[in-house]
Amino acid sequence: MDILRLNVLLLNEDPNLLKTMADCLIDQGFTVHMVHTKDEALKALEHQTFNVLVTDLTMPENDGISITKLLGDSMPIVMLRGSDDERMVGDLDQFSCCFLDKADISARLAQASWKAYKRFKIDCQLTKDIVAA
Repeated sequence: MDILRLNVLLLNEDPNLLKTMADCLIDQGFTVHMVHTKDEALKALEHQTFNVLVTDLTMPENDGISITKLLGDSMPIVMLRGSDDERMVGDLDQFSCCFLDKADISARLAQASWKAYKRFKIDCQLTKDIVAA
């Protein structure tokens, strides 16, 4: 039986945080691709299929909210946030987002990626079932 290895797109402007996230996921058997801007992320998404996007809720030039709204509900997203960052999270309830505090990246990023992926797959199946009914 083949084991699914999630292919994760990491978007963050902070190279140190990107490396931390990549190391954490690679250690858990994930495949990762790192980008620094929303434009790089969109270009990567045109050329490759990813199972999950991990991005930051707030960044100086790109924010996770805008890319999430741009992508719609086309893929699962893990949204990183600071422990004091509560802005506009309610706007993202309609999307397959899983929120993770930055302080928990090392301990929980792999788990959050799987959770977002599974939630997305379940949501897709439920939508198909509703349409078929």
